[in-house]
Amino acid sequence: MNNKVKLATMDFSSQIFKWTLWYLPIMVIIYILVSIFLSDPEIDGMSFYAMSLSANEIFMLVSGILSVFMFLELSISLGLTRRTFLRSMLLTGGIITIALAVITGIISVIMGLMPWFGTGLVMGPLESSPVAHVIGHLLTTFTFFLGGFIISIGFYRGFLGGMISIVLSLCILVAIDSLWMWQTRGTVFDMDVTQYASGNLFMTIIFSLFLIFFTIAILQSLVRSVPVKVK
Repeated sequence: MNNKVKLATMDFSSQIFKWTLWYLPIMVIIYILVSIFLSDPEIDGMSFYAMSLSANEIFMLVSGILSVFMFLELSISLGLTRRTFLRSMLLTGGIITIALAVITGIISVIMGLMPWFGTGLVMGPLESSPVAHVIGHLLTTFTFFLGGFIISIGFYRGFLGGMISIVLSLCILVAIDSLWMWQTRGTVFDMDVTQYASGNLFMTIIFSLFLIFFTIAILQSLVRSVPVKVK
């Protein structure tokens, strides 16, 4: 990793991490209110981590969308190449994904020590080991960041490009969500694709990584050719 990539990654990560300082307290408040005022067996056993699964993915999707509009022009104006910008953003997405999962898990463990809150990893029965569940959450959350990145790059190129990028991103997100449906039973789209999903954890991870690398290849092509409006 060269120095420019390292410095840019640190700067991008610190900026996006500031957004989590708004997001996480709001999620904690929502979780407490839901736990207090809604009486349901599944909700009673649901941990803060379980409630935050889909919310974390949406947060990373929005972060990916905002990243291009906030950081691309600034990066180019400061002399960074498009390649450096993309590498830094990919590293940033990975760092924030892991940090968000760790912080969410710590908050969940602390709240789980209190008698008013649940400790279940997901809403409903867990179809796989906790390790598989965590791996799936990390891979899907990072892919949602990439999906948001594609959308923002598309709209940066124009309205038509934005519409096409939304369709492309949606296909990618449905694909990663479907891959982990059998393993975790806790996804944003909540689609019943069990009969098509793989029960083999290793193959699920391999297909997920293939999808991520495919998405990164698309991003490389889009970022390389996007016209940057430096002010």
